[in-house]
Amino acid sequence: MQIPAPTHDPGEMQRTVECEEIIHPLIDTIVSAATASGWTIDEALIAVEEVVKDIRTAKPAG
Repeated sequence: MQIPAPTHDPGEMQRTVECEEIIHPLIDTIVSAATASGWTIDEALIAVEEVVKDIRTAKPAG
């Protein structure tokens, strides 16, 4: 998977928006795949939120 490099300097508001625009379809694909496999959208979104929390606090997966 290739993610393009940012085009704005750190601290610029547009840099965060740019990252969100790039990441959004990837997360949407993950959530769609989970719901297609039988998970509810709420379960998939909660799982994504929990993964984000784990990454923010540097907890190892599993």
